[in-house]
Amino acid sequence: MTRRMVAAVGVLLAIALGIWWWQNEPEAPGPVLTSPSAPAIPTATAPAAPAQPASRDTDPVPDERQPAVLPTRDEPPALPSSPQGLRGLCVDAQQRPLADIDVYLVESAGNEPLALPRLQQQRHPFGPLAATRTAVDGTFAVGLAVVQDRIYELYLVSPQHALVRLGGLRLLADEWHDLGAITMVEGTVVRGRVSVAGRADIPVPQATVSLAVGTAFSDAALRALPAAAPGLSTVTDANGHYELRHAPARGAVQMTAVAPGFARSVKSDLKLSPERPVEVDFALPPGLAVAGTVVDDRGEPIAGARIEAWPQKSPDQALLGRSDDNGRFQVLGLTAGPHRLRFIARGYENRDELDVPAGRTDLLATMQPRSRLRVRVSTPDGRILRVYRLALRRVFDTGDQLGAVTEVPEQRVRLDGLTDTAVIADVPGGRFVCQVEAEGYARSWSAPIDTRRPPEARPGPAVELAVEVVVDPPSTLVGLVTDETGAPLAGAAVLTQPDGTLPDSPLVQAVRSLPTRTSNLRVTTDAFGRFRLEPLCAGLYQLQVDHPDVCRTFVRELRVGRGEERSLPSIAMPIGAEVSGRVRQAGREAGQFKVVFTTAGTGSGPDFLRIETIAAADGRFLLPRRVPPGEYELRAAAVGTAEPEAQIFRQLLQLQRSAINVAIAPGQRRVERDLDLPADR
Repeated sequence: MTRRMVAAVGVLLAIALGIWWWQNEPEAPGPVLTSPSAPAIPTATAPAAPAQPASRDTDPVPDERQPAVLPTRDEPPALPSSPQGLRGLCVDAQQRPLADIDVYLVESAGNEPLALPRLQQQRHPFGPLAATRTAVDGTFAVGLAVVQDRIYELYLVSPQHALVRLGGLRLLADEWHDLGAITMVEGTVVRGRVSVAGRADIPVPQATVSLAVGTAFSDAALRALPAAAPGLSTVTDANGHYELRHAPARGAVQMTAVAPGFARSVKSDLKLSPERPVEVDFALPPGLAVAGTVVDDRGEPIAGARIEAWPQKSPDQALLGRSDDNGRFQVLGLTAGPHRLRFIARGYENRDELDVPAGRTDLLATMQPRSRLRVRVSTPDGRILRVYRLALRRVFDTGDQLGAVTEVPEQRVRLDGLTDTAVIADVPGGRFVCQVEAEGYARSWSAPIDTRRPPEARPGPAVELAVEVVVDPPSTLVGLVTDETGAPLAGAAVLTQPDGTLPDSPLVQAVRSLPTRTSNLRVTTDAFGRFRLEPLCAGLYQLQVDHPDVCRTFVRELRVGRGEERSLPSIAMPIGAEVSGRVRQAGREAGQFKVVFTTAGTGSGPDFLRIETIAAADGRFLLPRRVPPGEYELRAAAVGTAEPEAQIFRQLLQLQRSAINVAIAPGQRRVERDLDLPADR
């Protein structure tokens, strides 16, 4: 992320993340000093994946994670076959082991906060990555075959106990972290009655009563749990009574009741407590509906359109409907008053209708088909290219910053001899460029394309636009990497980045997938320390150079011209020091402590250093890269805590109280510092 992007991205992340994101996005875990003791739970170690040589990052890294095969009730918990993961002991309030408790490992929604709005619209955004059940003695072990730089959450689910969620978890290669004893307490009993508003003597049977808990991030992760997992919802009986026995033990929640023919009723900020049942009654007023038909510009019905309705003067959640094969739709549960409706259908522009009164049944919504682009790609000498990768990118007023268009996937184009153009369909309204990547050429873009229609324009046929892209000749950077003595360094990783990128910034993880106007390449130096970066598109770059035996080094302000081959001066990398130690809490060793190593002071410039890792099961840690001479601060905080968003202030306090100063002198090659966190009070 460049310095000019910091302010704009910061505002966006403040809405989506707040402090939580800063606390839960460590850098990729580095080497860890492992405990000499064997795992308490036996594992069948899977063969390690063969090492891959560093290469150009022109293609997305394939996702090697697979959804979990969920345990069934007639299968005993299997021993883990992964070389790394999490293990623990599940007990009740009396410390008795709990058997047959479902355990799910889920990827945190905080890994891709900018995609959160899209995830919230999906029922199961990413699914459990691994699942198991506790054994007769209450133990469990759940792991993954491949370690990635991701945050995970662990859920323990039981119909008799409050759901347990552990967040901010990391997996370390060949490490089994012991989470210790995890206590599941009896959930709060929430019960009550649903009746007709103004007529407490008339019950509402078959009303659905739901309990929502957590932040947008935790709720998104909860959607990953299988439908068979006990949910926090129930249905009233013939007398309108309901009861939930496994609600959270403590905290504030929101409850909703809805039934056919009635308006939805919502109660917020309800306080839960395990000491006594919580009584929540609902009185449902008569409900109104909005109904009508969704059609295209020719008057043909649109099936499967999603209709969202909000009270125009209330921040309530949307009520949903869907059009049938004849385009007819109905949204139930509305209260009296004006509503805002949004119509969403594949292949059409979203349409908003304002001031729609509840009770209207003749609404006609006409949706505009999205535009199509017909793209012709050629070389500078006019030859048509037939094999390339094609993507649509949003372009902003500055022109040098691009944005992803998630609803229009990238495509691999392979044209036959009779076709000169590729088609991008379902293009929404906006300003875009077409991005082309072809073998032997630099990444290239079209001129800006505007598919917006005037607000007053009536729906009409789909617009098809012709787009021309002429690919640029490639540029090249060549250089040599040495250590501080001048000896060539083989195996150093050389990465290209937009100039001004701050890799140690906690915000960089949130925007690392955003497209740029520069090439993202990664190569490895040969046996003589030499490297060659190509093909590069013209632009302003910086190089990041990494090697396990020396300190990370940057080369900044590299202006690369169109079709230029440029030789760089030798890049000398200082050796620096290896930093390790042990984390204890009140004298007790434990893993899943985040260790943060930063430059002393509050600076945030290009030379500000921030390294994070996770302590191993025995509390040992080793920073993932060496550190140059200077003045630093070392601190730690517990992660993997229950309800992580609620623990943010506790973690901030731990980081503040545990801080120690670390001075690294020139020529110093190893530094060891221990951290002892005070016991929780």
